[in-house]
Amino acid sequence: MSLASAVVLLQTALSLLTLVNANPSLPQSMRDTATAVAQHAISEAHAALASKAPSADVAQGNIPPLAQAAPAKTPSTQTVSLAPSSTKAGPAYLYPDPSLTPGAVFTTDASTICTPGYASGVRDVSTATKEQVYAEYGVSYPQALGAYEVDHFIPLEIGGSNDITNLWPEPATPTPGFHQKDQFENFEHGQVCNGTISTAEAQRRMVSDWYFYWQQEIAGVTATTSATVHFVSAPVQTTPTAEAAPAYYTSSYHTAKYWYPASCAGWQSLSKAYLETFPTLEALLAKYPSRAEDPGC
Repeated sequence: MSLASAVVLLQTALSLLTLVNANPSLPQSMRDTATAVAQHAISEAHAALASKAPSADVAQGNIPPLAQAAPAKTPSTQTVSLAPSSTKAGPAYLYPDPSLTPGAVFTTDASTICTPGYASGVRDVSTATKEQVYAEYGVSYPQALGAYEVDHFIPLEIGGSNDITNLWPEPATPTPGFHQKDQFENFEHGQVCNGTISTAEAQRRMVSDWYFYWQQEIAGVTATTSATVHFVSAPVQTTPTAEAAPAYYTSSYHTAKYWYPASCAGWQSLSKAYLETFPTLEALLAKYPSRAEDPGC
């Protein structure tokens, strides 16, 4: 990287950070992504500047010290153990540590959680809290984009709380991962709001063994105990793959018009309470035949 390119990269990254900090109304997922991108660019720019400029320039302040540029740790990947759980249907990585994340409830009022926009309106987890969650679980922060999400064990959309005792870093891969739990969360929300089950029952299912019920309700297979579940014993990198991640996204909200390919960032602004994922476009259009691709994609 040339000296001029490094300077431009540094200035652009700092401008992006300033823009993010000046717009607190941006969705948290967008703020986190933009901050991670900017901080990574700052690290790269500073390394290039330091390697090309005389050391006197750094001493005289002509090159911003890395600490002043607020760098982030280089995103990393984390390995996940596939050892089976001794008490639940799936492997241990599918569940949070009960001593750290037993789950916390904010409400059991179905009329509240079934109000359109409720979950996105109450979502409030700061970056500092997310960093604390990762630290508690011994997972490095930040991770590669899409490798983990700070998950509400009891989802907001079925009355969960933003309290840290309800948060844990959930991996996307191996499959099943947080994408599959998101599917089950949306399903449970629908079950509560159509009166099939109570909010308390939905919360109980999530805490007792969400994967057991996901197998029955979403995967369409008979749930089993851990004694008959077979998993590869080798650790697997949590870097997302095209096979593991959903290919298409849309919203189940009644006014939704568009679908989004996974490569389009637009789906990230959709409310998690109504987010639906599909492995193929054909599957999406079979359920929502009137949807069109978002023009911004």
